[in-house]
Amino acid sequence: MINRRQWQYVFLGCLLTLFLQVSPVQAASLPAVAATSWVIMDADSGKVLAEQASHERRAMASLTKLMTALVAVERGNLDQVVTITSGDVIGESSMGLVPGQQVTLRTLLYGLLLRSGNDAAMAIARAVGGSPAQESALARQQFIDWMNARAASLGMSDTQYINPHGLDADGHYSSAYDLALLARAVLNNPTLVTIFGTLRYSAEGFTLQNTNQLLGSYPGLIGGKTGWTDNAGRCLVLVAERAGKREIVVLLHSTGDAWFADGAALLNAGWVLLDPITTPERAAALFAWWHDRVDGPVAAGLDHRTWLWGNPISGVVSESYQESPGGERWVQYFDKGRMELTHPDQPIDARWAITGGRLAWEMITGQRQIGDSQFIALGPAAIPVAGDVVAGSPTYATLRPLLSAPAPPPGSVITQVLTANGTVTDDPQLAVYNVHAGAPDPATGHGIADVFASFTAQWGLVQVAGHVRSEPLLNPPVALLGLPITDPYWVRVPVGGRVHDVLIQCFERRCLSYTPDNPPGWQVEMGNIGQHYLHWLQTATLSSVLGLAQEPRNVGYGLGMLFYA
Repeated sequence: MINRRQWQYVFLGCLLTLFLQVSPVQAASLPAVAATSWVIMDADSGKVLAEQASHERRAMASLTKLMTALVAVERGNLDQVVTITSGDVIGESSMGLVPGQQVTLRTLLYGLLLRSGNDAAMAIARAVGGSPAQESALARQQFIDWMNARAASLGMSDTQYINPHGLDADGHYSSAYDLALLARAVLNNPTLVTIFGTLRYSAEGFTLQNTNQLLGSYPGLIGGKTGWTDNAGRCLVLVAERAGKREIVVLLHSTGDAWFADGAALLNAGWVLLDPITTPERAAALFAWWHDRVDGPVAAGLDHRTWLWGNPISGVVSESYQESPGGERWVQYFDKGRMELTHPDQPIDARWAITGGRLAWEMITGQRQIGDSQFIALGPAAIPVAGDVVAGSPTYATLRPLLSAPAPPPGSVITQVLTANGTVTDDPQLAVYNVHAGAPDPATGHGIADVFASFTAQWGLVQVAGHVRSEPLLNPPVALLGLPITDPYWVRVPVGGRVHDVLIQCFERRCLSYTPDNPPGWQVEMGNIGQHYLHWLQTATLSSVLGLAQEPRNVGYGLGMLFYA
């Protein structure tokens, strides 16, 4: 019989075991997900950051195809021509192959990883296994044997392959941990990194779309693989990078409603564990990564379009914000805006991890925001919204009375002109530019001009893990711009000393301009709101800028740079 002291030891042992299994940081950061087993791994070290039943053997569905692809690239010739046989054409997910068709191994690999084609898997296994021109079950079995040997070489002790495609079969299984090991091997193969990170691919008469819904919408997602069968449920492998760090998420047996949300939530949690932003140096690395991701291809001359951030005009500093840890958040100013890291201690949707502040709203209303519901009154900014910084142009202050102006009818041609004194007139000649008003936003009552709506929907080259690929540039647009807070107005302002017709519209975070006679790619531009904001702070009264009663730190603003004394 256990005495009282023994019970105390048992109780303390249980507490210690619980503490060792889940650290306080992990417990606070891990989301509730539908997936039965999952793992978050540091892609570079292989360290497991968090997991749930990650060594449990389960059906893996089309995650099988990552090994099929790895063995094919390591043993095959991408330019080899494969003749499709009737034995390749099996059910479920299909690339659309037809017996007698001839396709290169390269295109088959895109069909394997983007379209998750079971027919592509069968053709690849047969061809690389030694029979590219005719049906051969022996060649396929040879390839499957290579798959199992490669798994053993990677230490995948909870994995066995029975087929190259992943359809349910007795004895065909893996684990979340093993599949993370496989993902690390795939990451070391540049060919596969390119393929599984491709959104769309067209060649040899095929047009293939990636089945991974997070690709192109989750910032920094290098690639991944989807899979689902009755036994496996919904499965995902995801690999993402951010500011020099890479993480792998594998989840098995999720649901059709939750699997992509599960994947994003686990990636978000992983960043808190892998890269806690606790120093200005790490904040600077994250801000630089965020900037270079979209503006890097423009700087390199690979894409001809407007800057989304422009040049940095300050270092990384902390500014007061009530809800941030310790009441301080990391920020950095750029020509076109401000980057903020308000909650580095929390797993946040990656699209919102870096926010831009309500800079336009603040300068128009004259209220500087220092908390979710805390403000300092500085007065509206008498700074031109667009064009050269000269007297006689409409300013942010000019727009303040227009925040509640009625929106023009949706679809109407925009011919409203805003003058420097705040008068709005109509100039029918501006109809020549054929710009139309959008439907009013329910929250603000202002619609987005069609030229700006098209801008927010554009695709362009972005930098991902040392490569460039085409993705939506503003996803979602509200993360970078916020909601529209003014109607669009034409202004006549000097740009480089020459007067232009320029359409302006302000959103919560930024103001956009449309100059019809600019070259393509540069007709819609982000205003220099980062520069304007710093100038606004410089010209405010010293007591208002410092806000000594609310901001305990001694902040200085000089020469467009922020510093602390």
